[in-house]
This record gives sequence, C-alpha cells and structure tokens, in this order.
Amino acid sequence: MLNNAQFQNQSALLFGRRNEIAALTTALRGRKSCLVVGPKGIGKTRLIDESLSISQQPFVTVESPQVLHRLLVKLAERLSCPTGRIGSLREATSISLNYSVVEALRKAPQCVILENVTDTDPRMYRFLQQLYYVPGVCLIVTSKSRGCLGHLHKLLWDPREEIALKPLTRTEALGLFEAASNMYGLQSCDLDEFRAKVLSAAQGNPGQIVTMCRLACRPEYQSGRNIMFVPLRIDAFAAFV
Repeated sequence: MLNNAQFQNQSALLFGRRNEIAALTTALRGRKSCLVVGPKGIGKTRLIDESLSISQQPFVTVESPQVLHRLLVKLAERLSCPTGRIGSLREATSISLNYSVVEALRKAPQCVILENVTDTDPRMYRFLQQLYYVPGVCLIVTSKSRGCLGHLHKLLWDPREEIALKPLTRTEALGLFEAASNMYGLQSCDLDEFRAKVLSAAQGNPGQIVTMCRLACRPEYQSGRNIMFVPLRIDAFAAFV
C-alpha cells in the first residue's frame, strides 16, 4: 500500500497529463494496444500506473525485455503457467513457453505491459505479433521513441496507437515544482533562485523536477534557508522513468 507521500509523489508526476491518461485508460478498457514514448523521466510509468488504477484491467508487467526466452519465462511465471514434466519454467524451451503463454492469455485475456523496450529482434517481434492478435489481449509498450523499438516498430506502426509524452509547459512545470517542494518540506527554504535553476535545468521533464526537489530536502544540501544543491546533469538519475 502506498503511504501518503508516495501517493502524492505519483499524483505530482501527472501534472499536465489529463488527455494522455484519458487516452490510455480508454485503450486499456477497450483492450487496444498502445505505444507510449518519451525520454527518461517524462512520466511513462506513472501514466501507466494511473491509467491501470482507473481502468481496473488485469495486467502483467515485464521491465526492459531484451531476450525472448527471458521474456517468455517472466510472462509464464506471472501468468502461473503449468510447469509440466519439466518442473521449472526456467528450464523449459522457448517453444513450449511460447505455447503456454499464448494459451494462458487466450483463456484469460489481459493487458501485457512491456516497459523500456529497445532493439527487439525478429524472434521477439514474431512472438509479440501473436499476442497482438489474441482477442482481448492488448500490448502496452513504453520506449524512448518509435525508432528505438527495433523490429517491433513494424507491429506498432500506427500513429493512432501512440501516446507521445511531451515536456510540461512552463505553467505545468511551475505547478509541479510547487507541489514537489511542499511534498519534500522545502517551504522554509529560500526557493526563488533554486526554483529558477530547477525549471531551467529540467526543461519540462517532470521526473527531473521531482528528483531535484527530493535531493534538495537532504540536510547536506541545505545551509540555513539556502539550498546548496546545484541542479546539474539530473538526466543521469534513473529514479523516474
């Protein structure tokens, strides 16, 4: 269960995403496949979490699938596929796992969430193509861009299936900064200079704004009412994806 701070953190990251939440929620409820693209920290995971919470659809999630066999094992485990005579899904062949996963989803269709997908090869493309056409199953894929998908771009080619997360507007970013600074107890600090630096460095990236506020609340980055933390190279942080 999320505590209050975690819940506020999730909500804060969704500033300016009302249309995107509505679009993804509609796709989930209609079991329509969708590609969510945007740079690290832009809020792809938060968008999916919120949309799943609203739509109340059954789902399985796999993070950064790189090799088909590992993806099949993870899906088979999450779908509670039978192990058969082998006794361990990890020791099963890709062919048997492919069959088990597809059959499990045919019997109980749900949403398959694949996050941070890059450079898919032909074998993974052919497997995901099977899932794409299983009635009641939808693929929700996140990636930096369509060009990063590898062979999967041939499946998720339709612009109508894409949600592109853009940087927040200046007003949205300012609203997020105020919410995040309150969340992390920065109200007693002198925020004028820090606010300007954060908004300039983040360039509308919500994950970076929240990360900088989270770091600034640490005692080692404060001197009296001054925040000593310099918001540089926040793109290197992977706290929010």
